[in-house]
Amino acid sequence: MSLWETSVHMRNLPWNLARREKVKSTIPLKFQRYCPNVRVILDCTEIALETASSLTLQSETFSSYKNRTTLKGLIEVAPNGLVTFISPLYTGCISDKEITRISGVLPLLEPGDDVMADKGFLIQDLLADVESKLIIPPFKRSAQFSKEETEQTQAIARLRIIVERVIGGIKSFHIWDSPVPLTLIGSVNQIWLNCCVLANYQGPFCFEE
Repeated sequence: MSLWETSVHMRNLPWNLARREKVKSTIPLKFQRYCPNVRVILDCTEIALETASSLTLQSETFSSYKNRTTLKGLIEVAPNGLVTFISPLYTGCISDKEITRISGVLPLLEPGDDVMADKGFLIQDLLADVESKLIIPPFKRSAQFSKEETEQTQAIARLRIIVERVIGGIKSFHIWDSPVPLTLIGSVNQIWLNCCVLANYQGPFCFEE
């Protein structure tokens, strides 16, 4: 099965987000003030890829962020650390916004959902189309944050640690220790899917009170 075929297969998997009421009950009370409606936390990660001899393929897979050829995937987790959606792996040059747009995650959201992400996720307009809202750390507008902005930033940072831990768990599988060989390009999405699913059995990734 080719990379394109497995990408189509993964987009058609029956992903189901955790119910909003269940998600809300997993957010510690002290974070309810700043993140009461967060349903999912999004992030992207990159997997090192063997450099191809083709200059065209090199260009398509080159990541300016990693300064090498990579494959890039979108991860979505609930506040309790459960992986609830993963995208197929795309070429490393794709932006966070584009991978969010084409991955199939947007139709799973419901009106009123808050989506937490890093400042680099410029997806406000995509979320607005599905009546959801982006929650990111506030941008510094003056010499220092106000007390409320500081507390909000800390709350968001604590929740974002969860998705970073999940990604760390996925990458703990030794198959990712070295660049993915080009000979595995046809099956890498199946490997990626298996590792992401198995990460749900490694937890808990959520922080303690």
